[in-house]
Amino acid sequence: MGVGALGPPARSGAATLKKRPTVGRPPGRPMDLRVVEKEHDLLRVEFPRGEETLLIPLVEALQKEEKVVEARYYLGHPYLERPTLLLKTKGEKPQQVLKRVLKDLTDLYADLLTDFEKKADKVKA
Repeated sequence: MGVGALGPPARSGAATLKKRPTVGRPPGRPMDLRVVEKEHDLLRVEFPRGEETLLIPLVEALQKEEKVVEARYYLGHPYLERPTLLLKTKGEKPQQVLKRVLKDLTDLYADLLTDFEKKADKVKA
């Protein structure tokens, strides 16, 4: 039996785990962001395809900021458009707000990683 449209036929017996591919971009490689619109109170940034899950916690954190009037994202067509963040502020440049929130999220996830590493080392396999 040959390879079908959904891949090779399943083998009987124990399943083997394959090495999982790296999720996202390779470590150390900068994300390809594009600032497509920049005004004194508005910023629109396109993210690479495949990085849209980052937009959910980012927009949630931005919406908690006092100076943010509007923070949202849209995905558009998956093959034709890139995920886009729209940030509108009042009384502070949107670039400053975005930088601050990104730093806060970076610190939050770094703390989470540190805490996980400490606790994971205590668990015996």
